[in-house]
Amino acid sequence: MLIRTSRGRLCIAASLLLALGTTSTSLSAAESILRRWPARTPTPQLKLTDLAGKEWSLEELSGKPVVLNFWASWCGPCVEELPVLNELAQRDNLVVLGVNYKEGSDAIVRFTREHPFRFPVLRDKTGAAFKQWSSGVMPTTVLIDRDGHARWRVTGELDINDAGFRQALESMLQQ
Repeated sequence: MLIRTSRGRLCIAASLLLALGTTSTSLSAAESILRRWPARTPTPQLKLTDLAGKEWSLEELSGKPVVLNFWASWCGPCVEELPVLNELAQRDNLVVLGVNYKEGSDAIVRFTREHPFRFPVLRDKTGAAFKQWSSGVMPTTVLIDRDGHARWRVTGELDINDAGFRQALESMLQQ
């Protein structure tokens, strides 16, 4: 009987660890990491719909640098970085897109009423886009150049005062 109980507990513990391993984590600005997009890793395609039903794709944004941000309403650092993204969205020569991770339209609309977005919010209904673009950490932000190539990825909350981020953004804008 003791062996069965131990095996049962072991199975439950293993299941919990597996579930935690497949769930995204969130990181604050102090924990965020800026890295170049992995060499020899092609830029994934992106074709998602916004809350009004408009379809967005990177191909259509060719010629414009893009800040692609993956977020969720339950992610504290995502909420904290929203003013930074809104500030970036005010720049004339930059497109900012927010991609919501697997939440329903009603929940997203409620959240955006409480926390105004000054940029389009796209829906990643299945989480497939997040899986392609991120390292499993929320928020994830990708800087995409005018040619549609991913250049940098920020894992965790954006910090506009971070010298590395500012340099990466400005170099991308000057291309």
